[in-house]
Amino acid sequence: MTKLIIAVFDGLQPAQVSPELAPNIYGVAERGVFFENHHPVFPSVTRINAASMVTGVTPGIHGLAGNSFVARDYDATRVISALNTEMASIAKTGLRVLNATTLQEILNPYDMNYVALGVGTSGNAYAHNPLAETHGGATIHPEFTIPSTIQDYIENTFGEWPAETLPNLPRYEHAMNIFLDYVLGDISPEIALIWSSEPDKSQHMYGVGAEESNHALRESDEQFGRLVQFIKSHSLEDEINLMIVSDHGYSTIIDSVDLENELKGAGFTVGSGTGEVLVAPNGGCALLYVGDSDLDVSEKIAEWIMSQPWCGTVLTSDRLGKIEGTLPLSLIGCDGPRSPDITVSFKWTSDSNENGFPGYVFSTGGVGGQGQHGSMSRYEMNNTLICSGPAFRTGERFLSPSGNIDVMPTALDLLGLPVPASVSGRILKEAFRRYNEPVIANGETHVASRALEVDGKETTYTQKIAISKVGSSVYLDEGNGCRDSDL
Repeated sequence: MTKLIIAVFDGLQPAQVSPELAPNIYGVAERGVFFENHHPVFPSVTRINAASMVTGVTPGIHGLAGNSFVARDYDATRVISALNTEMASIAKTGLRVLNATTLQEILNPYDMNYVALGVGTSGNAYAHNPLAETHGGATIHPEFTIPSTIQDYIENTFGEWPAETLPNLPRYEHAMNIFLDYVLGDISPEIALIWSSEPDKSQHMYGVGAEESNHALRESDEQFGRLVQFIKSHSLEDEINLMIVSDHGYSTIIDSVDLENELKGAGFTVGSGTGEVLVAPNGGCALLYVGDSDLDVSEKIAEWIMSQPWCGTVLTSDRLGKIEGTLPLSLIGCDGPRSPDITVSFKWTSDSNENGFPGYVFSTGGVGGQGQHGSMSRYEMNNTLICSGPAFRTGERFLSPSGNIDVMPTALDLLGLPVPASVSGRILKEAFRRYNEPVIANGETHVASRALEVDGKETTYTQKIAISKVGSSVYLDEGNGCRDSDL
């Protein structure tokens, strides 16, 4: 029987949980607990946060470095997009798609199951349960299912999936039909997840707080209301716990940066050979892979990035050693076998857009005024988590740091299962009725600087990254940087 339902709203910010924009989500928040200091993992993009939700670990450990990235153990010569076809190709080589134990792998020995249904990107859906063919549970997406044997049944029973649209509401309505009747009604897995691609899809096109984006959120919330009503009408309020999560926050684009072309213009060579560099764009950040992880070339690239007006933070892999002015990727759990050599998070501001939502950022794509995410902006590194149900307290708001890495360990604890010591996240005990333990959090600020010469003038680049810690769990609050000459 289902014990936990996770409803994900892609790109939902805490400020959007209101009676006007999302009355059903707001109602659950009022009856449950709201984690106001919730965090995605960095980069603040979708697919790596989906992976962190189901593994409880940071990207450096699970190995999915971004929505686009280079998997050197798979193909070191090109940037790949984390879509289901590419991820399935990785699996066919015998490599693991995720280098960490997934939720379904943990549930399998207990004869429990996790079923995820999503209408976002195919890679997002794939990451939830890559091993469903052999370890149970399922992933359901308009383009594919794992296991593949259930795809025909779903289409024969519920009809063909509607075409993808903007906003993507017909697909979410169809998904909710399948979720209520088939996932909850027939399969009834211990943990079930449904993922809405709104408001993210509309915010990318129209911007945060635009009427089109608000409409998409309201309509998605209305479909979510069907799930709330399902729980009530089946008298399951005392049986099912509910978590509402988003994968990341949001910003508004200042301007786009064609980093690959700018690197070429600065004299660097784009490619995978020795001394060359591959660029994986990820919205508010970019991942750079230097051929053979060459230190001299990496240092030159890092110094050049610091001299650019769009540079926020610059982090490097421990494999390079120390590069002056950079901070280590390991500081935020992003260093590992598949990590980039250099990561740049673009500069951001706290200015508000025309709809009153704060946060502007440079981006690898899009145009000014559209919505984006991926950076270390505080507005992208703060997302939504709401918990409600028989296990949780009622009517409380928490400022204790939490993150998407905590979803899996908290879910396991709800089922009464042990949490692997290897996870990066923690059980969110403060939300539970049965716990009464204080949460002790500590904050740290890490600073790095480097003297530069820009346009014949001396200046200094300085970056600052703020993190919070609860025990061994680390949450990135924000990070930004600038040159003295920009002040």
